[in-house]
Amino acid sequence: MLSRLPKNLGLRIQLILTLFVLLTATPIGLLWYHSSEQVRLQTVEKLYRYSSQTIQAQLDDFFAEARLVYQHQQRIIDQLPDIIKDRDQLLSHLENVLNHHFNIDYYYFGNNQGGLLSLGQGDDRSFIMFESDNNQAGPLTSYKNKLDGEAIKVIGKTKHYDARERDWYQRALQTDQAIWSDIYPGAIDRNMLGITLSKVLRDKNGVVLGVWGVDLTLSRVIRELQLAKPSPNSTVALLNSNGDILASSNPKHGPRQGKLINVLSERAPILNQIWPSVRTKKPNQESVIESFDFDGEPWLNFHSSYPLGKNRSVSIVFYSPESDLTKDILEAKDYAIIITILMTTLAIYFGSAATKYILTPIRKLTRATEQISQGKWTHKIQLDRDDEVGQLARSFNHMTTNLEATITQLDTQKQETERLNVLLEKQNLKLEERVRARTEELSALNARLRQLANFDPLTGIANRRHFWEMFANRVESKHGWLLILDIDDFKQLNDAYGHMTGDLALQHFTQCCTACLGENDFMGRIGGEEFAIWSEAQTIEAIQELTEIIFDNMNSSPLHSVGNQIHLTASIGGTDCFPGKVNAYAIADKMLYQAKQTGKNRAVIDCSSIPDKPA
Repeated sequence: MLSRLPKNLGLRIQLILTLFVLLTATPIGLLWYHSSEQVRLQTVEKLYRYSSQTIQAQLDDFFAEARLVYQHQQRIIDQLPDIIKDRDQLLSHLENVLNHHFNIDYYYFGNNQGGLLSLGQGDDRSFIMFESDNNQAGPLTSYKNKLDGEAIKVIGKTKHYDARERDWYQRALQTDQAIWSDIYPGAIDRNMLGITLSKVLRDKNGVVLGVWGVDLTLSRVIRELQLAKPSPNSTVALLNSNGDILASSNPKHGPRQGKLINVLSERAPILNQIWPSVRTKKPNQESVIESFDFDGEPWLNFHSSYPLGKNRSVSIVFYSPESDLTKDILEAKDYAIIITILMTTLAIYFGSAATKYILTPIRKLTRATEQISQGKWTHKIQLDRDDEVGQLARSFNHMTTNLEATITQLDTQKQETERLNVLLEKQNLKLEERVRARTEELSALNARLRQLANFDPLTGIANRRHFWEMFANRVESKHGWLLILDIDDFKQLNDAYGHMTGDLALQHFTQCCTACLGENDFMGRIGGEEFAIWSEAQTIEAIQELTEIIFDNMNSSPLHSVGNQIHLTASIGGTDCFPGKVNAYAIADKMLYQAKQTGKNRAVIDCSSIPDKPA
């Protein structure tokens, strides 16, 4: 065979092709096989990191929302001592905060006599209220009140409760800043655990009046852990430095009789096995994926830290059966190896066959082609073969006799091609028209999406976010006025006529106001019955005239609903705005409060900071 190799072109090509395929496919296959394990772990680690970042982002949102409550509380800090003395004012303040901070579960105040008034958001559009009898330490009762006005009903009671004995109360007394408590059970439901951001309230003389508390229940965190699981059989858990399971996507890890389950419990055998690795990890140390065996099955785990404050943090722990996350990758690797081997074999086989059948008669076909290229159409190829090459030789022999027919056929095909090109051009025009129509439809849909994102669906004016965006753009370069409007006695209107009439009142109020605005003025809905207006009026007289026009328009245009004629009134607070002024909303809100306190249905405008105009 070796002696025939220099003279046998087909054998040389077959051998070279085989060596080329083997030298190319084998290193690639080996390299891919050995690197697949590293790729597999990197893929799983990215999945764990993404889930960990998702949970940390949710915790950031929860904690930032709690701190935001106390930041907003600063604007009415002088009013708080009076608010806590009136039970109805305090309850209204708690309800208002919950309506504006949806990630907060409970908001409450414990006074210096041990009494508690707490308001929380239920899971069925209701408020959960806890209230001490006689506003002091003693019996504590919980109530449920539907948002649609259904009567309050008692859902629980405890014989004695003293807010001053609670961990969140005691921690708040140690500092004037908001501080996180440890995990603790609920006052009535001992299996409902939560964490509190509390802040002390003192009078002007430094005497403690009580402590505010903002609660995040762990049931909300557990729901987020369920959503962050990287696979159906994965578990996500939050652990403190003592190994207590603060929250977990596994129901077996839930608290029992108000006490947290520890990793050493028989309910958490896997956490018990990986706890030493979690405990020894430093907060700033890079997190990596780790493998371990449990009950003869390979598992993967990943853990990271989340800070709660100075020298306080929790661990976020993931663990999953390895088969859950890598089964598809391993199967894909096996299939890829099989396909690589199969394709290599097929390439060698078909390459060898093609070489054998084509190269043998190539010289005869080359000479015949040269004769035909010189115009010798009658030249015949002498080649006796029954395979594809033999068929090619017979086709060459028929070529001269069929040349005229072939040319005629080519002309016909040319005409058909031209006809098809014309038809194709028409189809392209139709397609362009459909694309243009679809583009217009998408533009309309995008406009509708922008409308839904920027405008209140009930009143049609700018929503809270869009109004403050437009306000920020205007106040950077122009002088104007910010008006905060609140419909008087809107809750009584809802109670008397129902929520449908309340919605009609909001729409009617919006129409009355927008009809009075100038060309460059705009209005937005920033709360339930709270609205805001930006006006480019130049003087205080002009802005006062605008408020009078609004009052006159509401007085002369009553709301007609189900046979009733309803006259709406509103209180307005306002302040001037100019570039560099940062507290416009707080001032206007304070003016609104003064309007409410001095009889409602009036406007109070602050103009103390109007910048001097150049002479």
